[in-house]
Amino acid sequence: MKARRLALAIAAALTVAACGNDGPQPGTLVVQITGVAPARAVKFRLVGPSMAVLEPGTGTVVSVQPLGGDTMMVASFAPAGATLNGAAVAAISVPDVGAVALYSATVLEVAAPSYALRTASQYTLTIVRQ
Repeated sequence: MKARRLALAIAAALTVAACGNDGPQPGTLVVQITGVAPARAVKFRLVGPSMAVLEPGTGTVVSVQPLGGDTMMVASFAPAGATLNGAAVAAISVPDVGAVALYSATVLEVAAPSYALRTASQYTLTIVRQ
């Protein structure tokens, strides 16, 4: 009888372990920029629930202004001699990386390496899991 209980307990433990974790997975999302020409700086609106904006760890400097509710204004600046194109412009700490669709970023202004303004509509931001 003890052997049967032990076997059932082991089978139950293995079943639970194989199921994985279906709950929220806290982690980091990354905001990436692409555009037609190199950008030195970008200002964008970030919308999403319960988030904290972080520097992406690439030397990029990030400035954040909360606008209320679930919206933030973010400005990212590339390090001297570098550009942002194809790079992470910000990292976002979120309670569930599986809910990436709840977050959006809209380009407001873009500056060239000389800091001359560029046409914002020629740039896009994408939010992806890190």
